[in-house]
Amino acid sequence: MAPPSKIEIREFSLKARKGLSREELEELSSAVMKNVISSPEYKVSKVVATYVSKSGEVKTEGIIRDSLRTGKRVLVPVSRPENTSLIFSELRNYESELAPGRFGVREPTSQYLRPVPLGEADLILVPLVAWDDRGHRLGYGKGYFDSALAGAGISPITMGLGLESQQVSRIPEDEHDVPLRAIATEGRVIRFGRQRVT
Repeated sequence: MAPPSKIEIREFSLKARKGLSREELEELSSAVMKNVISSPEYKVSKVVATYVSKSGEVKTEGIIRDSLRTGKRVLVPVSRPENTSLIFSELRNYESELAPGRFGVREPTSQYLRPVPLGEADLILVPLVAWDDRGHRLGYGKGYFDSALAGAGISPITMGLGLESQQVSRIPEDEHDVPLRAIATEGRVIRFGRQRVT
């Protein structure tokens, strides 16, 4: 029997994620956040790039608020659907600077656009639909984050935010896929390869 394809894994994982209640996702996200902010990768970071969570994803609001409160610079993505790319913009106020973008995901509005090269981040928090124990992630299939990570270079530490239930045995990798350096779940932080943590 052939191993499941990316499409099959994505469909299965998204269906399982939709089965979580809002309260369950809030509780799991809170546990993921605690593991992120207690990690050395986060503690030593001065610039944190992170996605702004949408429905069903591990929530990032708490991490963003903690980063701003503790004086870290926060970079969040702005989508460019015309060329399937992301730019990252510095966020200074969670309440007033974000509004739903083209995909319904909250993004900085035009008057608060402050583009920063992603390579300036110390830590990049990445969304995922599924992950495996080699650090490979499965996204939504459009390649936005993979393209952005490929352009960031090797300096920033990439950490996927996911749930234990999203782990699969193996994700088929394509040439353009960028493995993560770490994954934070509600139960642990798993690290892959060498880490630039001091």
